[in-house]
Amino acid sequence: MKKFTLVLIGILAVLPAVGKVVQPQPVQPSTAVAAQPSSPVVHGLAATTRADGTQLPDVNGTLSLQDCIDLALANSPAMIAAQLAAQNARVNLNLAKSQFLPTASAGFDSRYNMGTPVHDSGSSNTYATASLNLSGLTDLARNVKMKQTTVEQADLKVQSVEQDIIRNVRKSYYVLLSAQRAVDIRTQSKALYQDQYERTSEYYRLGLCPKVDVTTAEVNLNNESLRLIRATNAVKTASAALANTLGVTTPQVLSVEMIEDFDTLDLTLEDAVKTAYEHRPDVQVAHLETRLSHMQLTQAKAGYFPTLGISAGYTKSGTSGLYLDTENAHVGVSLEIPLFNAFRTYNNVKQAQIGLESTRNSTRGLLNNVFLEVQKAYIALNEAAQSIPLAKLNVEKAKENMELARGRYNEGIGDMIALKDAEVAYTDAELSLLMGTF
Repeated sequence: MKKFTLVLIGILAVLPAVGKVVQPQPVQPSTAVAAQPSSPVVHGLAATTRADGTQLPDVNGTLSLQDCIDLALANSPAMIAAQLAAQNARVNLNLAKSQFLPTASAGFDSRYNMGTPVHDSGSSNTYATASLNLSGLTDLARNVKMKQTTVEQADLKVQSVEQDIIRNVRKSYYVLLSAQRAVDIRTQSKALYQDQYERTSEYYRLGLCPKVDVTTAEVNLNNESLRLIRATNAVKTASAALANTLGVTTPQVLSVEMIEDFDTLDLTLEDAVKTAYEHRPDVQVAHLETRLSHMQLTQAKAGYFPTLGISAGYTKSGTSGLYLDTENAHVGVSLEIPLFNAFRTYNNVKQAQIGLESTRNSTRGLLNNVFLEVQKAYIALNEAAQSIPLAKLNVEKAKENMELARGRYNEGIGDMIALKDAEVAYTDAELSLLMGTF
């Protein structure tokens, strides 16, 4: 027994370091919150608490952008699926590492053979055994490395899903803000046309303007009322889209906080692209996939080389109750040299090489797409930075021109067409500023 123990300790001492067994833990992104099981939702939330147990914001209250992000991360099936995939990757890593650990078992069996009284017989056996069997040490170690890379990949995919959710929430949030601001502009414009219609009707009653001015003012008011109805419906549609992004079902229009100021980025295009390449999870996942393809190629080439195996075992048994009087220990080393396997190794290597080239090509395509996305966003950002000041100035000038046109019309020296043009120009200038801001 002591000799076997020393042999087993010696074998374990020369094994490659495989690290500690990873305990599968729920994967939490930096700002993510975990969804809790709940009953079917009717005009409510699928999750009510964050991962730390704190309450999520009430959807019936006024929501900030961060509130919306928290709600979306808590209710997103894509986030939950990514987290479960990361946990499964950790379990697979544990299974790979378990190949380096010994196994142990114990058992008892008893049998009684019934025949004639003089020929009845019985037997029993009790045993305890421990064994370690390692076939292909380098393959086992390489499998652990591949599983570790898969865990890293799964964690990055969780981050990628988180970023996608945040981006979609921001987009839907800004669309709703833009729609609400458009309603304000249309409401203001309708008030102007309403005032114009009332004034024109009074002037016509006093004989100061023709009937055609009253008709024109009424048509302008009705057209603007229709635009206001469409703008109001656009708010409802944008609210429904945001609610869907949050994983919330509600018939009400969401109340969100207005964002008055936006942060500016003092960044060159080169720095922006470099930052994207370094921090985007999808790019990092692509690089990990290339590493995995390299490992798979190495594993395929290993089929050309001999396979080393180590085995050790110890068994103690007995035939009388729990008294174990027979013991057996063994240590073995095996070496298998491949000679011919019907070109399977050759084709496996070719397949792995093709897979590596395919992964590299996909990575190049992704990097090109990332560059294009950053370039478009950078151009749009610079365009907004240059156009917003001009759009603000246009609003001021268009408002001034409208007030002048209204004054001229009220004094009887202007016409309805000039006033209508000035009012349309003012509304268009405000809408143009809105589009440039959001």
